[in-house]
Amino acid sequence: MSSINFLGAASGLPLDELVSTFVNVERQTKMARIEKTNTTLNASLSGVGQLRSALSNFLDATKKLSGENLKARSVSITQPEEGKTFIQATAKNTASAASFDVMVNQLAKGSRIESSDNLFSSADAVVSSTDGELTFEAGDKSFTVAVTAGMTLNQLRLSINESAQNFGVNANILNTGGTAGTKLVLTSNVTGQGNDLVIRNNNAELDNLSTVATATSPGLNLVAAAQNAIIELDGILITSATNTFENAVQDISITVLNETPLGKNARLAVSTDKKAVEENLQAFIKSYNDLVDKTASLTRNRILGADGTVTLDSGALSGDSLPRNILNQIRGILGSEIADAPEQLKGLFALGITLDKAGKLEISTSTEFSSETGKMRFDRALTDNYDDLAKLFGGENGVVSKLDALISEYNKPGGIIQNRQDNLQARLKENTKASEAASRYLTSFEDSLRKRYAALDTLLGQMQRQQASVNAALSSLPGFNVKKSS
Repeated sequence: MSSINFLGAASGLPLDELVSTFVNVERQTKMARIEKTNTTLNASLSGVGQLRSALSNFLDATKKLSGENLKARSVSITQPEEGKTFIQATAKNTASAASFDVMVNQLAKGSRIESSDNLFSSADAVVSSTDGELTFEAGDKSFTVAVTAGMTLNQLRLSINESAQNFGVNANILNTGGTAGTKLVLTSNVTGQGNDLVIRNNNAELDNLSTVATATSPGLNLVAAAQNAIIELDGILITSATNTFENAVQDISITVLNETPLGKNARLAVSTDKKAVEENLQAFIKSYNDLVDKTASLTRNRILGADGTVTLDSGALSGDSLPRNILNQIRGILGSEIADAPEQLKGLFALGITLDKAGKLEISTSTEFSSETGKMRFDRALTDNYDDLAKLFGGENGVVSKLDALISEYNKPGGIIQNRQDNLQARLKENTKASEAASRYLTSFEDSLRKRYAALDTLLGQMQRQQASVNAALSSLPGFNVKKSS
């Protein structure tokens, strides 16, 4: 900017206002196009982002219709008594619908070992005067604890419980205060018949701490053997080494927590989860319809009122063919038949899902064109062809796979939409550069004008002073009157 702060001060003319007018006209001419371009590019960038997000949401809803999700099984359990859980169960998607009475006769338990009465006088009793090792075994699991010379019974308890390799052996000391004295008690969480805890040693002095003696006789005795869980399914006896019965009924896992009361059984029922499938299908329909609405909003044309004023602005991607091209390709997939699907369920129409007049998906209840409504076909498919839904949507050539391949091609990093966004970002940067260049030009333009008009202001001021000087000289001559200009 020029250092002249009072342009026109010499001549008295409004030169500063004149320069400002010229600069504003030039600014409007130069910047209006740049600002309009910037607004258009930002709107387009936002619109492409909204389109990408809508496609992602639709794809997320679509993927919930993958084969496994459409074969979900529902498990219901009636416990024999309220407020207490006796059994739990889960079912794979390949489980058959069925129901069973479940009686829990016995829970699986680990073994329990105790030291002989009066073997130890107290928790501070020394268990060995020499070093050695105790090896704990149950089933296919084992770990070893070092016993040092002078170690007390309590120190041994801590070493067992704190061993990093301990597979589930708990050591406790009972100070009975009676004739039994102090007892070492060990329990194992390895369940199942034949998986009793066994303790061996490599030093005969440790026989009192073992179930298998090296020299004479062991000091630890098995007081409770490990046992299996036992249940009856509709009167059929089934055993398990753990409290979980895997595939006692094929593809169903049953976990027992408590023995059932005498004469009161739990009831287990497995059925197809139609509610979950219907919810996923309705979410798929809604997500597609949201995509249709978003596409319409992004691509709408400007609407003018009767008086020529704008009543609705155009969409961010008005005139852009990309959104409608994508939507048309999606519609093509939704309307096509799936070769690998069963004959009675080749496409969405057979499932009862159709397009309405607005191009949205619906499960129609109308009988305008047929006595069989879309809702009738939908309900029949869920009842008669439940597992076939997975073949329609899942699989290598199913609806989900086709939509995933199409939308991912547009939405993936480096894909068509990403390239469009990158291009718009690049154009915005170029437009920013153009704006900065225009700002520099306007600064230069204003400086140039101010310099020119400053020179004019100085010249006019000099001329005015010369005129005043001449008028003064003439007026001093005898008989000479100067007529002042009005």
